Amino acid sequence: MCLALYIAAENDLPLFASAPSQKPVTTSAVRSRRPDRFHTELLREEQQIVRSHFSVPTVLFAGSYEGCSCGFNYGRGDDPEYDDDEEQLLAARESVAELVRYVRENSVKELYACYFDDEALPRESERWVAVDDLSSPTFQFIKRQLLRIVAPPNLSLHRSR
Repeated sequence: MCLALYIAAENDLPLFASAPSQKPVTTSAVRSRRPDRFHTELLREEQQIVRSHFSVPTVLFAGSYEGCSCGFNYGRGDDPEYDDDEEQLLAARESVAELVRYVRENSVKELYACYFDDEALPRESERWVAVDDLSSPTFQFIKRQLLRIVAPPNLSLHRSR
């Protein structure tokens, strides 16, 4: 089963697909999938139910280099013996970097991960995270968990006069 990552914001979110990588992943299992590192898509009819997990109105699907969202967790899992392909690790890091940039630049407020076709199942947990937490090598998207983005502190309030 593949992971699906949904992202949500109060504002409109751009549909985005990155250009194919200059150095494509050559693993045969990945070759048949979409070559871009990060993309967003409008929800399909069967995915609309996922909106019930969010408190903000705009919801999109976010995909990694694999097409699905599994690539966002590649190399950050509990099974390092299965996550040791250097080309896929590079592609996964690039996917995560693009996701983090997108979240930051577009004021994404919430993210929700589940397996495809589990969008209607109840949420199992939720937690607050900073945008930078998403790029930690130990961070993992957990199925049926809602992530709420903590706003960064306003540094202008802490400047001395």
